[in-house]
Amino acid sequence: MDPMPPSVALARLPTPLEPYDRLSEEWGGPRIWVKRDDLTGFGLSGNKVRKLDHHLAAALADGARTVVTCGAVQSNHCRATAIACARLGLRCIVYLRSPDGRRPDVLSGNHLLQVLAGAECRFIDPATYERRDEVLADAAAAEGNAWVIPEGASDAIGMWGFVEAMEEAATQLPSGSTPAALWHAASSGGTTAGMVWGADRLGWTVPIVGCSVGDPAAELDRRIRAILADAAAIHGGPIPEAGWESTDAYVGDGYGTASSEEMACIVEATRLTGLLFDPTYTGKAMFGLREEIRKGRFGPGDDVVFWHTGGGFATFAWDWTDALTRLDP
Repeated sequence: MDPMPPSVALARLPTPLEPYDRLSEEWGGPRIWVKRDDLTGFGLSGNKVRKLDHHLAAALADGARTVVTCGAVQSNHCRATAIACARLGLRCIVYLRSPDGRRPDVLSGNHLLQVLAGAECRFIDPATYERRDEVLADAAAAEGNAWVIPEGASDAIGMWGFVEAMEEAATQLPSGSTPAALWHAASSGGTTAGMVWGADRLGWTVPIVGCSVGDPAAELDRRIRAILADAAAIHGGPIPEAGWESTDAYVGDGYGTASSEEMACIVEATRLTGLLFDPTYTGKAMFGLREEIRKGRFGPGDDVVFWHTGGGFATFAWDWTDALTRLDP
């Protein structure tokens, strides 16, 4: 079995797997469990720190003093990277995509935390962001001793955070239980790729479903396959045979958008669980899960694991007026 790469162990692990019976009772269908990766640590909450644990270990081993990465202005990944770098004493440069390539007028949510952590924020427009790998490589070359972490830390290094996570989750389920799905928000592909590699490594035939938060399912699948192919080339083994499903049925109007119906679903889910779901990632995935339950995909005899990938800080960057009015007229 291929060895687990080094980790800086910033994440507080294991995170619990908890049943949320009030959610199940209200929505009907399966018993819903939540894998609480929102509890990986305050300031580093979410799935991002699992992947950063391995990337930052590689950066330190390489002697890097600066880390360069990218994401949207409200990127959970960039926020987690900035705070992790502050903890480790590394300089952090983040390239942030904004609609016009300019700094937002107001500091809020994840962007506020990036600034508080001392990250150097460089803003780029969507067209430039399409060349993000080239932009990061140029920035690293200009800095000299810098380490590049791709969008979402989603590559053959970062995915190991979720290989490890699958080993963790497999020990937490009730004995003999196989979930009808591991349902999770998916974007840059690293979380899903790690789950697939981890399932194959364990011989665990569990349905892995990535609910896209922006891109077509075909593009998400391409990213996942590319990560798995790179990992297989590095470790000298075959590409894992364990499968996965990507769905783009709940992308709505695209990344970073949410309809009033989605927002109202998020409020309902919070009132039934006491958990925070941000509209960009976990909220969109939770809406997708509710809709699949309504369509009859999961029944009363099923267990479904909703993998909460964190991102609660972004909740404070949204306007909730319409959603709250819809529920509390």
